[in-house]
This record gives sequence, structure tokens and C-alpha cells, in this order.
Amino acid sequence: MGLFRTIIEVRNPVGGMFVEIEPIVDTGATYSILPASLLNERLGLEPSEQMTFTLADGSRQTYGLGEARFRIEERERTSPVIFGPDDVFLLGAVSLQSFGLIADTTHHRLILSPEMYLVGIH
Repeated sequence: MGLFRTIIEVRNPVGGMFVEIEPIVDTGATYSILPASLLNERLGLEPSEQMTFTLADGSRQTYGLGEARFRIEERERTSPVIFGPDDVFLLGAVSLQSFGLIADTTHHRLILSPEMYLVGIH
């Protein structure tokens, strides 16, 4: 699996300014993970619940889970986000799917999913 970075923006779903970030696109991660300090202090977000997740190494960790507003290439969607450690910026599969995007790991870019081209065609 090829990992790459992309530039996106994130903000509080109820309003405020977008903050530009450069997360790693990680289709192996279910949810997007951003630093709790960014979400709490800069965006004024609080987790709506605590959840225990299984990490790639098999360990289990409890993190806050909430919602953030993402902007990718002028399109906006609200998506779940994990309140993670200060050095983790990941854009996960749920957020990508909400935009109808897939990761082109060969060319290090996000592209519209082929299924999205069929919307409205019967």
C-alpha cells in the first residue's frame, strides 16, 4: 500500500475558519485521525464519545471520536474524526468515501471513484 500526503482543510462543523493541513492518505485507516490539540484548541471541537480502537500493531487504545468539516478540492463534507496524538495526521477511508474519492497511490493523488460517475444513470 502506497502512502502519500495531500493538502486539505478542516474546521468545526458549526462554523469558523478552515485550517489547512497535510495529512497522510491512509486507506488502511477506517477513520481520519487528527491531533486532539488541533481539534480542541484551534477548532473548538470536543469528542462526542470515547471509543476503543485496534491499532495496526494489534494493540488497543481509547480515543475521543467526534465530527469535523473537511474541504477537499472545493467540496465540503462532515466526517467522523479521531482525537489523536499530536504527531498524527491521517485521512482515512470513511472520509474519502464520503467525498466519493479513492487514493491513486501510483500517482499520489485523490481521484473521483469510478462508481461516482454512475450516480443518476440507470
